Amino acid sequence: MHEKWDVLVVDLDGTLLCGRGEVSDENRTSFNAVKEAGIEIVIATGRCFKESEHILEKIEHDGVSIVAGGAQLCDAQGNAIVSEPLEEHIVREVAEHILKGNHKLLLLKDASVCDVQYVLVGESPLHDASTWWFDTLGISLLEAHTINDDPWPQHTLRAGAIADERNLKQEASILADQLQNRAKLQHWSAVTSSQAIGSETHLLEIFGPSVNKWSMLKRHLGDRFNAERIVAIGDGLNDVELLQEAGLSIAMSNADMFVQSHADIISGHHNEDGFAEAIYTWVIEKEELWSNSS
Repeated sequence: MHEKWDVLVVDLDGTLLCGRGEVSDENRTSFNAVKEAGIEIVIATGRCFKESEHILEKIEHDGVSIVAGGAQLCDAQGNAIVSEPLEEHIVREVAEHILKGNHKLLLLKDASVCDVQYVLVGESPLHDASTWWFDTLGISLLEAHTINDDPWPQHTLRAGAIADERNLKQEASILADQLQNRAKLQHWSAVTSSQAIGSETHLLEIFGPSVNKWSMLKRHLGDRFNAERIVAIGDGLNDVELLQEAGLSIAMSNADMFVQSHADIISGHHNEDGFAEAIYTWVIEKEELWSNSS
């Protein structure tokens, strides 16, 4: 056991991963140093497990992962431990609005009970970013003409759409007013996807009202939960609850100012091994190791 920290919660995109979606040697080495120091590492990402699997294998992560923005907790093999699906009537409400806006509706499914990772609803073409993402990661899909064709209506972890920002901003505003506190809505930039296709791509994501990475972390830790002994590091809107509540919170310098405002410390850029800098400077406090590796 580490004398100061029990748990390090690590975001993937924009934090551990560079803009190309890769883990640098420096970041992987610092990740291993945390494990060797006796600190439990919990991965916490907006990706589903399948979308994260190749990264988890590369870093040899042998612990749990909070995936789908906090909607699911998985063990090291990807088996679901806890899932928090959207209520079916909320999914239908979102579907009606998204499809009217001529967007493809993307339903992330609980793969522990469904045959695919995503059900794609509607006749609109899939955005280039989504096509690239699904093809690159080998994601299994089912095409559905209408929401009534979804074979697993009770097992949606996240509903949403992907489009250029100008085409989603109004949709996000209308849905936020419509859903109020009955669901959680996020609208933000998809860093990796936008870089891959060379355009500004945005995500519109809807979850259950209580879904976030921090609440799922508390469920995982149970009686072991002690906020003051938890370190969290991230860069996105879905990291805000972690940054607000953790004993030590670290935001990446590539995070926007809103996210940074909730952190205790700002580390370096994700394209410049900012994760390793954070680990060696504030977590295991071996600044000389970071200096020597730079």
